Amino acid sequence: MSGLSLSEDSLAKAEDLRQEIIRALEERAVPGWATATHYYDKNPDYTSYGLRAAETHAVIRSFRDSLKGLGLDARLHLAEEFFKAGISEQASVGNHLLAISTECLGPEHFAYLDRCVGQFHGWGSTDGFCVYVLQPLLPRHRDALLRLLTKWNHSDNLWKRRASVVAFTRKAGASGEYVDDVLRLCENLIWDEEDLVQKGVGWALKDNMRGSKGKVVAYVKDLRARGVPSTITLYAIRDLKGQEREEVLAIRGKRGR
Repeated sequence: MSGLSLSEDSLAKAEDLRQEIIRALEERAVPGWATATHYYDKNPDYTSYGLRAAETHAVIRSFRDSLKGLGLDARLHLAEEFFKAGISEQASVGNHLLAISTECLGPEHFAYLDRCVGQFHGWGSTDGFCVYVLQPLLPRHRDALLRLLTKWNHSDNLWKRRASVVAFTRKAGASGEYVDDVLRLCENLIWDEEDLVQKGVGWALKDNMRGSKGKVVAYVKDLRARGVPSTITLYAIRDLKGQEREEVLAIRGKRGR
């Protein structure tokens, strides 16, 4: 999908709505908290109004009917404009617009989704996109989406690499339906130098352990033996208790590729 089809009137109405939402977010801005959020998201490009998640969600809820009333192309246009701003709370609005549009999205929109992720500036936007936009698409467009995620898995963009595995967390991981693909994608990132990518790998392994415990525990033990960063393996075994956990921790390997 190379472009969106919007009349001048539809475009003007969408832009008016976008400005209303921005004003609503800016009115609630807390500069001190905006600075403090960098403790949680250390990416130098990260920008925030300083709203807590509940406040951002309250703004989105107040515009829910207006956003739902838009046509698909208007939603997609607005979502990308919110992502382009590079501000966390605006990205949350963008994710909401895509989340309420997933039933209408298919492989013909994947180039658009690829473009959107390329405009992300933090793990919160990336993870929300994975859980609320990508995961609903997995059962319907598995093969096409796996091809896109494999491309992201090898990307220079750290958010695309993180998304390539975080897409399989929570319900997707607990289902056990994607474990072989998850292990393949994780394997490519086990030596990634970015802390946030390593944590994404660990999270994906942890949640897939709920759906395919034996296979994932065996893989994590192998990772320990190979000496991969402990950020990955310690995150992966967060749900393990007692002897199972101790068996993994007892493995000490020499780091090497």
